[in-house]
Amino acid sequence: MIRDPLKDKAYFGQYIKDENETIEAFKELLDIVISQRGLDDEGVRDGFKSLNFFHFNKLNAMYSGGTDLREIRDFIPVVIDWMEKGWTGGHYIQMLWILSISFMLEIDDDQFERIVKLVRRYRMEDVLIDFLLTSRNSAPQKSDSPLLHEDPYRKLIDLIHLNDPEQQSQKLKEYLELHWYDGHKDTGWYDSHTNPDAIYSGYWSFESGAIVKILGLDDSSLKNVPYYPYDMVHFKK
Repeated sequence: MIRDPLKDKAYFGQYIKDENETIEAFKELLDIVISQRGLDDEGVRDGFKSLNFFHFNKLNAMYSGGTDLREIRDFIPVVIDWMEKGWTGGHYIQMLWILSISFMLEIDDDQFERIVKLVRRYRMEDVLIDFLLTSRNSAPQKSDSPLLHEDPYRKLIDLIHLNDPEQQSQKLKEYLELHWYDGHKDTGWYDSHTNPDAIYSGYWSFESGAIVKILGLDDSSLKNVPYYPYDMVHFKK
């Protein structure tokens, strides 16, 4: 069943098909450039970055279009493969979301460790990232790291520190309904559903879902709230 109401199943099916074709074309071209110039070429590095984004866009569209969660889970290692080649520490949201998705879909420890190594490699010190990392195998640990992006994520940090689960759920609902989308006006995907070209892959606050799963909150009031990945939160491997 399709999860994103802004487009239909045919749209996402075509989007994924087009993205697959783009990925294969880029990979073929990249192989040629590598054979001619080597891995240290700037064009090769740019190609890795592009393929990283293409794979993440595909992952997002798979969820939006209704792909089975186990199939999405199986695709995550491929996304990590390309993050290891093309993510250079500057795209905060991608790391936040791949950590959140990986937590909710309970990926294997060895795959999660690959993401941890990426965070460490680029010395990404962020209190929200730390919260997700330390929650994997234990209760969340206190972090002295700063928050790299205040808007809209400061509201998440504030609700994490509340002691009342009911209030936490209410604050998360407010975050989703009032702050999440407008807090991303500076991103390339903001309002992409209105673009005449098929560049929209879905709007999802994966970090909200991960926080609910980590804190064990009652999310019954969030089930039909826009941007909330309800079924992913309740995934059991």
